[in-house]
Amino acid sequence: MILTILLYFFASVFIVLGFMMLFAYRRSRHKGLVLMSFVYTASGIAAAYSLKWWILVAGFVVVWLLKLAGYDPDKPAKGAVERSGNHPPGGA
Repeated sequence: MILTILLYFFASVFIVLGFMMLFAYRRSRHKGLVLMSFVYTASGIAAAYSLKWWILVAGFVVVWLLKLAGYDPDKPAKGAVERSGNHPPGGA
């Protein structure tokens, strides 16, 4: 019983994290965020549906493999606009 509750909790955390990454994609336009968002959300939904904990672990490993492959959103995407700071859009 307690393990089922923990599984549902972590699955819902994965689903929320996936949606948050999808909303972050709107600002950064980094394609890695879409891929990682899909993996987090899909693994959370699949784990909650099938009640298998290893699906969450597999989703986490796939996301880390995507980060190691260079899809990490820490680096700006090619052609992305820098939107940090209070600088006007064409000025110094």
